[in-house]
Formats: sequence, C-alpha cells, structure tokens
Amino acid sequence: MRLRPTADGGWRLPFHPQDTIASEQATHGVHWADWTSTDCPALFVLARNSQVMPPEQGREIVARRAHTHLTELDGDHFVHTTDPQGFAAAVKDFLDTLR
Repeated sequence: MRLRPTADGGWRLPFHPQDTIASEQATHGVHWADWTSTDCPALFVLARNSQVMPPEQGREIVARRAHTHLTELDGDHFVHTTDPQGFAAAVKDFLDTLR
C-alpha cells in the first residue's frame, strides 16, 4: 500500500478506511439473485490457494450462472499479482471467445 503526502507534510492512505469497511460489508449476505439475473458472458478466475474463497465455493458460483467461464490458477486470492501471466492469459483467452 502506498501512502500519499499531504499538504502539511504528513502522510495518509490513498483511500478512506471506512470505504474499505463498507465495501467488505457489502459482500455479506445472499446475492444469488443478483448473480443469476443476467447471462452475459463472464469470466470467473479461481485462485486454487485462496485464503478467502474455497475452490468448491468458486465452482458453485460458476455452476449457478449460465455463460460463466471458469479458469483456475495456482496462487492466492490476489492471483492477478501472484500469477500475472496466467491471469493475463486467462483474460485474453476469455475475451477472444467474445469476438
């Protein structure tokens, strides 16, 4: 995380901590109706070593929604940083299917 300098010579976070808390709290609850309300193509990148989401849960999410493509990568929950090449290839391959 990078701190930002302030006009008075101090430092601050580049976001308001309460926004992070609110964002995390919005993930709580049952959201199946929202997730399944559309069938537009979607890519779900599952990190096999995620500390946040067990692989079985990710596979269930994909199974419940039409036209959702699953890509599994080794890495932790931040798989876009632990396997950037794999993540980029997955996104490219998915986007190529939309042509």
